[in-house]
Order: sequence, then structure tokens, then C-alpha cells
Amino acid sequence: MQLMMFYTSAQRLYRGVFVSYGKLVGRHPIVFIVAALVSTGLLALGLLRLETETELERLYTPINSQAAQDRQKMKARFPDQTGTNYNIYSLNAEDRYGEIIAISDGNVFSNTSICEIRDLVDKIKQFIVGFEGRTLYYSDLCARASDMCVISGDFLLQDGFLSSLEQGNVTYPLWNNVDISFFVAGVNVSGDVLQSASVMKLTFHLRQDNDTMLASALTWEDTFVSHMKNQSSFLKQPRVHFATSQSLGDELNQNTDADVYWFSLSFSMLITYASLVASGDCVGSRNHLARAGILAAGFGILAGIGLVCLCGVKWVNVVGLMPIVVLAVGVDDMFLMMSAWAKTNVHGAEWDIPKRVGHTFSRAGIGITITSLTDFLAFMIGATSDFLSIRNFCIFMAAAIILCFLFQTTFFAGCMSLQGRRVEASRHCCTCHKISSREELREQGRPFLIICCCGGKPPRERRDSIFEKCPSLCLTNFLLTIPGKVITLVMFVVYVCFSVWGVAGLKQGLFLNLLVPPSSYYHGYSLSNYHYFGIRLPVQFVFSQTDIDYKNETTLKHVRELLHNIGQSSNMNSDTQVCWLLDYVSSKQFNKTSNSAFVKNLKKFLNDRPDLRNGVVFGPNETITASRCHVVSRNVPDSMDQANLMLSMRQISNSSPLQTFAYHPMFIYFEQFVSVLPTVLRTVGVAVAAMVVVTAILLPHPVIVAVVLFNILMILLGIFGFMAIWDLSLSAITMIHLVMSVGFSVDFTVHVCSAYMLSEGETRNDRARDAIIHAAGPIFNGGLSTFIGICTLVASQSYVFQSFFRIMVLNILFGVSHAVLLMPVLLSLVGPIGSTHRDPIGSTHTDPIWSTHRDPIGSTHTDPIELTHRDPIGSTHSNPIESTHSNPIESTHSNPIESVHSNPTESTHSNPIESTHSNPIESTHSNPIESTHSNRIGSTQILQRL
Repeated sequence: MQLMMFYTSAQRLYRGVFVSYGKLVGRHPIVFIVAALVSTGLLALGLLRLETETELERLYTPINSQAAQDRQKMKARFPDQTGTNYNIYSLNAEDRYGEIIAISDGNVFSNTSICEIRDLVDKIKQFIVGFEGRTLYYSDLCARASDMCVISGDFLLQDGFLSSLEQGNVTYPLWNNVDISFFVAGVNVSGDVLQSASVMKLTFHLRQDNDTMLASALTWEDTFVSHMKNQSSFLKQPRVHFATSQSLGDELNQNTDADVYWFSLSFSMLITYASLVASGDCVGSRNHLARAGILAAGFGILAGIGLVCLCGVKWVNVVGLMPIVVLAVGVDDMFLMMSAWAKTNVHGAEWDIPKRVGHTFSRAGIGITITSLTDFLAFMIGATSDFLSIRNFCIFMAAAIILCFLFQTTFFAGCMSLQGRRVEASRHCCTCHKISSREELREQGRPFLIICCCGGKPPRERRDSIFEKCPSLCLTNFLLTIPGKVITLVMFVVYVCFSVWGVAGLKQGLFLNLLVPPSSYYHGYSLSNYHYFGIRLPVQFVFSQTDIDYKNETTLKHVRELLHNIGQSSNMNSDTQVCWLLDYVSSKQFNKTSNSAFVKNLKKFLNDRPDLRNGVVFGPNETITASRCHVVSRNVPDSMDQANLMLSMRQISNSSPLQTFAYHPMFIYFEQFVSVLPTVLRTVGVAVAAMVVVTAILLPHPVIVAVVLFNILMILLGIFGFMAIWDLSLSAITMIHLVMSVGFSVDFTVHVCSAYMLSEGETRNDRARDAIIHAAGPIFNGGLSTFIGICTLVASQSYVFQSFFRIMVLNILFGVSHAVLLMPVLLSLVGPIGSTHRDPIGSTHTDPIWSTHRDPIGSTHTDPIELTHRDPIGSTHSNPIESTHSNPIESTHSNPIESVHSNPTESTHSNPIESTHSNPIESTHSNPIESTHSNRIGSTQILQRL
């Protein structure tokens, strides 16, 4: 009882605020419409400051990760040698290159294939690049070693290698201390002798030792791609796949940008659907009002983008999903407000427009406020993510969501007020001329076309389209019966089982071949590279202490132990260790008599070993400031294997007495595989907690809060589980959609709970039935409109949009099904019930907000918000509808809810949606919100009761 009293007080406060605001908008609609238009225009100026971020590393790797910090250490300690002594084992940053993979149906070393590949290599060297007014060739930009351009694998085209191959003198995989398995695949080996191969890989490395060279190298990569698209089409044997270091990011951005076309189509389809749902006669038609609701969502999108751009936040490609999401939220709010407005049709003759708008907000205000606040908070929490793509996406989304809510409650509410004025004046929806009703036109003998196109009158009952009626009619007849409840609960138990099974098989990681469509040149390259060569990384182990005594036996022992432990790892190949210190110790130049002699002889040793030269950095006074050794990993094609490789190498390095860290430029991309799961769990967990807090504030009843939490967790469990079933993995991209799902999971649920608590039913079943009647239609239409908005993405070739489509379909399907199926069943079993009391004539009251009572002086009150002498916004008036003495509708014998024999849920002759005699909310004779009872009980009797 105390909980319901607390809930009643809170709801009375909230509804009083919404009624006051609604009346204010109803009295001054033009002011709110103009304010919305002006603010949209001003905020849209922020588009002039629009900046974009397209770099793959910045978007999809954690901000300030350990790999990023290690890279800064590498750059600070080791100078870039790509222009003088390039060595792929000792790169400080990601390699820059153009790469080709030649695949032959026979032997790639045949004379025909070799001639074709040689000719292609010569053409690549002659690609012309224009940069800052200069004409550049590959020889001007290539990475160099021994003053020659470094092309990995080019020795395979030299006559000496081909002659040795023909003579059977080429061993596999090692030949002359070179692991040729990095450059050839599909091999035919007899013993250790290479006979033939079907695949050859050549890599054209580029300089990046200063900013100018890096910029020109990136320009060369663009030129390489454009030329290779033409050159590769002329090669029949061998087939050639190609890529550059930028290809993945470029293709991902290109495919995302290309799908912007589908947004305009989605927008048009939403307008069409909303117009169908909001149809009516020439006076009562709500088509323009529906378009105004979609326009309000559009204003939110435009103003949100402008506001965020003014704040200096950069646009990222995944923000392209934002318009569809905001449209879905805006249209959902629009349907709720239109449904609440339709409930006031029965009072159109008695209530003025401000009062109808106020009543609309009292019914729909809490619902749309909760959904908007929860979505806003979910995205603000997502904005704390370590991933820039998620952070910026959530900032844009949060701004657009809150502005969409503001425009729905200003612009759309103002348009709703003008719509009401036009309808009550019997003006045509297109011409705004006053017209006659269709009955009057028929009496005048007008043609059928004139009657249909020029006739109409203000509706005096709730008019719902088939889209709004069908869900409630279908569900109320079956769902709340005992068989219906049993079937529903069993169905959701099966759903939970499948979800748990799916979660157990959910994979983590981002598979590169999925990020681009099959039509992309990078798709064929990534598949070939993955299949034939895999991913083997030369991991660097960096000694960062400046005071290490390398000539000391203890230090040498620690280095050997470190390399031994690394070699014992299942991910590492112990036969590929390369360490300057071990090689120097075993050489003739090794001298440890003094630091000076050690360093002096080491320099001589390194002059003869350019392959080790980049591993040591000398300081002043014959010191060594930093050094590194290398070990090549085994093939780690799977993202989780890559993450485990990085973590295990860091663990081994940290366990060494020497201050050592493991590094490879690709580690910065592996960080996302480590961070995704903790980030998702943290973000989703905090967001769910925020949803619960908001629900507890606006629907302050513990049972309702518990049911909402249970529903959110059920929906999220299904989304995570069916992601795996639908071949989606947990990655930096799908994490964006999961953060969004948290906010959406609560939207539909809150509408049902709000309708349940507003119901005046005496039993849980009655209240659950009312919740279905009032919420099922808007929920169904909101879900269907969202699906219409995203269905065009089926044709998208972008992995970002395809994954978004799949997760949104799961969100809509599970959100709607939980809201209109599971929630009513749960509420009918455990939902809260209001206090019930009976007055002397037998009238029963179950809604503590709208229950009637007589005060000691004999006046009767039924609506604590409406039945006052002073308007909530301050103006005083005597509305005859609100008076307790002059409204014939408020007679003491006309409330069917309070009558013993007129329960609308049990009557055999009254449609709970359309009947004007027994609908507990819409009846013109029995509105429980406005009806009063002139119960003739004396003040003495009342005091005795009290």
C-alpha cells in the first residue's frame, strides 16, 4: 500500500508537470514551432565545421593502449632506418608497401609466368606519382638497404635463383639462410628440394623516415591501386591480387560512404508508412501530423550533427548509421503521442485544444521521456569507450537523441495543436477550407468522388487504422488466457536456451575479409594471403635500460633465458631467433675487457652485419642506450591467437630481470581483441544500471523496476546469443551496435509498464489487458517503422551496415516480442495492484491517481490535476468540463467502471477499443478521468469514515 501511495504521489507530480507543459504548448503552438525551426537553423551552421576521421588505426584501436605507448618508446629510442637500412624485422611503425600475389594454375616459375611477372614489376617501377608539383617514381620513394630498393621476394625473379631451381639446388623452406616460405606457397617439394610452386608474393616497400616521405609514400600507394586495377585485368596467367597498407581502411570507408544513398530511401519509406498508419477522412486525416513527427526527427538529426561539429568532434564513418537510429526513436515517440491524442477525440466537443494537448502529454509524456533519457544515457556512457569510433558515434547519437526528444515535444506538439484546431474547425486537410461531413454531402446528392475527397468531420471517437487495431485485438483474445500464458512462457524458455547456447559459441575478433564486399579487390587479396601465407610476425624484444652491462655474464644469462622462454611458447618458432648480442659473443670481434673495447668492437662487428645494425643504438661515451632482439612467430591467423601471442610475449618479457618489453607494429591492432570483451561488459553493465535508475525515478515501483531489468537482460541475452547464430563476432564494430541496443531494449518495455500502471483495472489481468490495448499498437508500429527504415541496408555491401542491420533486426524482434508477449504475461502474474475501496453505493476505485472522494465540505474531486480552479500554468478559469456541478457527463450514475454491472472487459457487446459506451478511457459517457460522483453522504458520515 505504501509503495502504491509513493508511486501515486510521484505520478501525480510528473503528470502535473506534463499537463502544464502540454497546455502551454497548446496555447502557443506557433511560438514553439518557430523556436524549433530557428534553433535547428542555428545549430545546423555547425556543419560548416565538419571534419572527418578515416584512419583505421585511430578508429578501431583503443585510445592510448599499451601498444601505442610502446610505439612511442620505439620511436624515441630507435631512429627510422627505412631510407638507409630497411629491415622488416626492426620496424618502429606499420610498414608502408604495395604488394602483389601471383597465382598460377600450374607452376608460377614457368617461363610464361616469370615473363608476365617481370613485365608487371617493371611497370610498377614506372608508375608516375605527382606530389607537390614533382614527378616521382618508385625508385624515388622506395625503402632502401645497401643503397638499393628493397622488394621482398624479387630474388625469385633473378636468373641465379631460377637456374638453381632448375638444377634442383633450392631447398625449402630455408635456402641460403632465407626462409622462402614467406614468398612462395602451393609448393611441390621432393625431400627438402623445391620442385615448383603455384603462388608468389612480392612486396614493394616504401620509405617513411620523415613526414614528407611518408605523405608521398601514401600517394604512391593510391597510384599503385588505381594502376593495378587496370594492369591485373590483362593478366590471364598468373592471376594477380594486390593491396597496400591503406587498402583495408580505404575500402571500408568507401563502402560505408557509398551506402548513404540508402538513407534517403529509408526516409521516404518511413514517410509513406507513417502516412498509411495515420490515414483518415479529409478532416480527421493525420497524414500531415505524421510527416511533422518525422520532420521533427529530421530536425534532431540535423541539429545534433551541427551541435557536435561545433564542439570539434570529428565525423567517423559509423556515424552514418545515426540517422536511421534517430528516425526510429523519433517515429516511436510520434506514434505514442498520436495514440494518446486519439484518446482525446471523445472529448473534442467539450475540451479545448490546450487541455487535449495537456492530456496527451499526461498519457505519453512519461513514456517518451524514459525512452529518450535511457537512450541518451546509454550513448553518453558509450562515449566513455576507449575506441574513438565508438566514442564519436555515441556523442553524435546522444546529441541527436536528446534534440529529437526536444523537437518532438516542441515542434511536433505545436503541429499537433494546429492539427487539432484545423480538425475542430472542420477544415480540409489539404486546402484548409471548411467542408461538410460525408453524411451531409450524401443528403445533398453529391457524386461519390466529391464525398470521398471533400467530405469529413471532426472525429468524436478514437479512430485507429488497421495497423493500430490489429495487434491489440489479436493479443487480448488469447495472450492472457491460461493456455496463452503457458505457451508464451514455454516459448521464452526455449528462447533462453537457444540464447545461452549462442553466447557459449560467440567469437571475438574482427575478420578482415568480412570488412569488405566480395567485389572489392582487397577481398580476393585478403583471402589469398590468409590461405597461402597466414600471419607470421617478427616480434621485437626491446631492452630499454640505458645502464645495462651487456658484457656481464649475468646479463648474457638473462638474455639467453629470455630467448629460451620465448622459444618454448607454442606461438613462437625457436629456430628464427635473431639477437645481436648472442651473435657478437660468438664472433671473433667479441671483447669484454672494458666498456670501450666492447662497444668499439661491436661497431666493427655490426658494420659487417647490416641485418643486425638496426638492433643497437649507441649513445655518448661509448654507451648503448637501447637494443633489441627478434623472434618470428608461428602462423597466427585467428584474432584470438594474435591476442594471445601479444599477451604471452608481454608476460614473458615482464618476467625477465631485464627491463624488456615485447613489440610489433601490428600489436596496436591486436589491442582491440583484448579490449573488446571487457569494454562491452563494462559499458553494457553501466548502461543497464543507468536504465534501472531512470526507470526507478519515473516509474518508482520496485516490481516494475525489477520487471524492466529482467526484460532488458533477457533481450540482451538474446542479442548476444543470436549474434553467434547469425555469424557475427564480438568486435570493435559490433560493439557500437551493442551499446546502442542497451538503450533500445528498454524502450518498448517502458511503454507497456507505463500503460499497466495507468490502467484502472481491478485485477492484474484487467490491467495487463489495458496495457496491451493501449501500448501494443504504438509498439508494433514503432518496431515495424524501424524495420522499414533499416530494411534497405540488406543491399549494403558494407560490413558496418550489414552487422548493424542484423543486430537491429534482433533488437526489434526481441524488443517487440518481449514487450507485447512476455511483459503482459509477467505483469498479469506479479504486477502491482492499486488500492481498492468501495463507496456506499458500491462504486469501486482501483486507480489511486484518479479515484474520487468527497472532502469534508462536500465538494467532489476526481482529477487532482484537472479539477482545480487555477490552471496548472497559473491562469484562473472555470472550465465547465472541470466543474463538479455543471457537467452532465459527470453525473453520478454514468461511470461504467464504477458501476457493478458495466465492466468493459467482461461485456459481451462492447469493443474495448471502439465502443462509445464502455471503454473505460474513451467513452463519452463514462470517462473515469473526468467522471465524478455526487454521492449523498453527509459530512458527519465522511468524518466517521475517515
